[in-house]
Amino acid sequence: MREGPKTRRGRLLLLVPAAALVTGVVALAGLWEFSSSPQFCNSCHIMRPYVLAWKVSKHNAVPCVQCHYPPGFRDTLWVKYQAISQVAKWATQTYSSKPFAEVEDASCLRSGCHSRARLETAGTLISTRGIMFNHGPHRDPAKVGTQLRCSSCHSQIVVERHFEVNRSTCFLCHFKGMKTGRELTPIAGCTGCHQAPKGDIFVDSIRFNHEEIVRRGVACQKCHLNVIEGEGEAPRERCFTCHNQPEKLRRYPDTPFIHDFHVTGHNIDCARCHTEIKHKLPPPIGAPSVRRAPSSLARTHLAAGPPGR
Repeated sequence: MREGPKTRRGRLLLLVPAAALVTGVVALAGLWEFSSSPQFCNSCHIMRPYVLAWKVSKHNAVPCVQCHYPPGFRDTLWVKYQAISQVAKWATQTYSSKPFAEVEDASCLRSGCHSRARLETAGTLISTRGIMFNHGPHRDPAKVGTQLRCSSCHSQIVVERHFEVNRSTCFLCHFKGMKTGRELTPIAGCTGCHQAPKGDIFVDSIRFNHEEIVRRGVACQKCHLNVIEGEGEAPRERCFTCHNQPEKLRRYPDTPFIHDFHVTGHNIDCARCHTEIKHKLPPPIGAPSVRRAPSSLARTHLAAGPPGR
């Protein structure tokens, strides 16, 4: 039985929306895939410094969304919505030149990335810089005083460092409030992070061996004075850079709440609130002073003599 013109026209009318629907689905899938790529992130000029830092980091084989999108479809949709909002702000020129992003622990500990079991059972590790570290105590809120996140230490204070450990954060926790007069009692002690140097050390004409001093039970800070600089205070004025609501500013003295909200609840860098604490050894006694050769411009002035001659 042959189809009439009306039947063929009806089928065509059904095929057109079906084809349009399939095309739309394919286009949306392609847009979803492209919007999740580093190339899309790099298309916005305010993101380029971060993409460049990512390219030279240890995570350069990991797509941006693996870290910045939490696992789970619902959470991914929420982050997608936030990203679209940022695109709208960029289009209306209402965006901030310094974007803010939070990375959930679940992203770091997702399957195929970092192992939670390895962090919980990790023993003492020695980094390439000779600093000993153990994740265990840092993941215990009872010892730290608050629940830290991965990004509490693996942060990005400056653009050039992409998820590297910021040593200023270490110094802030280990040294803040630990100095009274000439006495310094850092958390975990000096040997909690450092090993005693091996062999003899010569300071001017004096031979010195750290291992002998350690065996005698002499504390490092008895000899190494003035190894920290700064107090690590959190001036109230810094709250004004983010907040202007009186009800929030009144919570300033509530340190447990402040840490719970800013550290555990959100990835706010410690340096946003606290002043910096620096930790380094002062120049050794008897070290020769460094004399710099005068520059070519200075040599010209020296040859010409003082002004007025």
